Amino acid sequence: MKTDLVEIFQTIRASVQPYATRGYTVHENSETGYDLYSEKNIQYDDIKVTERFFMGLYINGSEVELKLNSKDFTFKNQALVSFGDDKLGLKISELDEAKLKEIETLVEILHIHFKENEWI
Repeated sequence: MKTDLVEIFQTIRASVQPYATRGYTVHENSETGYDLYSEKNIQYDDIKVTERFFMGLYINGSEVELKLNSKDFTFKNQALVSFGDDKLGLKISELDEAKLKEIETLVEILHIHFKENEWI
């Protein structure tokens, strides 16, 4: 069980970094933040979209926050919290293998959704 925020952040970041080679662009990669965006130009409801938030990971106070794009997509997980601005996710203060697997599954579900909608 990991309880050090830096260690939690680095472990989760390592598990999501491969998405940077799957069509996403890193916008922030620092000691306290990591996020990925799709930069595929698409037309969406008569609006041209040039970038779309995919996911972000941030050390914030006494927790690591995993934020996922929830616009046009509903996650069926009661443990998710709203961060506003069409972002849902998790606040993490402890990390074990089960929690890491849950995080990896959520990110993969979102990735599949992005692929199905041709956003990447």
